[in-house]
Amino acid sequence: MCVILNTIMDKDAIKLLEQINNSLTKINVREESNEMMSDTHKFLDKSDRRVENSLDQIQNTFDRIHDKIFNFNNVLIGAFLVLGTFPNNAPHLKLWTIIFPIINMVFMIYIDYRQMEIHRFAAGEQDWTTDERNEYGNKINKQTTLSLFSLFLSLLCLLYLIIKVM
Repeated sequence: MCVILNTIMDKDAIKLLEQINNSLTKINVREESNEMMSDTHKFLDKSDRRVENSLDQIQNTFDRIHDKIFNFNNVLIGAFLVLGTFPNNAPHLKLWTIIFPIINMVFMIYIDYRQMEIHRFAAGEQDWTTDERNEYGNKINKQTTLSLFSLFLSLLCLLYLIIKVM
């Protein structure tokens, strides 16, 4: 009888140990999955930070370039003003030509205003639809084109100045 009880207990113990083993295996698999998910989340968070940093760098670069063009345009305004009044009896430029760099400066102020509006639009990014995301991309592309056009206008003013002084 003892042998039969031991055999039944052994079978129950073996069955219980198998259930424990299966449970531990499932727990290990779940734990490994959690670790992999944690690693994936860390990787995605790091990627998101890099993307955000890159976008900030693009904006900073745009601002720096635009500031330099603006400062260059201010120098052009000064040069047009000086060369339009000096020498007094026969100036190198007609004073009315100062309008060219002034128009460019007003255009650049408009570009800055547009940039502010783009930032305001981007502030609601979490609520955007697909169309609004496309609109944002179009705004950025147009802004870049306008900035390049402003740079081109500044270079044209410089070229005009050089030709008139020579």
